Amino acid sequence: MPLSEHEQKMLDEMERQLFADDPRLARAFAPKTPPRRNGRRILIGLGAVVLGLALLILAVALPAIWLGVIAFIGMVAGAVYAITGPSGSATDKGSSGPGRGGSGPTVPPTGDGGSFMRKMEERWEKRAGEDPRL
Repeated sequence: MPLSEHEQKMLDEMERQLFADDPRLARAFAPKTPPRRNGRRILIGLGAVVLGLALLILAVALPAIWLGVIAFIGMVAGAVYAITGPSGSATDKGSSGPGRGGSGPTVPPTGDGGSFMRKMEERWEKRAGEDPRL
């Protein structure tokens, strides 16, 4: 169910407040770009899968179970290497702050919370029909 215009404005205001209060936390929850596929990495992984398959066929031809297990592990390792991106936080270094666009999950900051969050809580309690002083 889509958000109403008022709810979208409130969500945008909460997001701006989060970036103002704790930009590091906000960046941690901001959507990240998917890792780029490296052609060389895919070729190496594919080569490992093909080599593992050849070893597996050889292991079936010879009664060598241990060679078949090693070949299977090599195939799986090659596939995982080809699919995954390089490890490390090279993509995190290029991330920018609130001007990134897109709306990721907004998490209220820990600790004090500020007057904005207190106001939002009071409004929520009013809508629920509860007395905030209880």
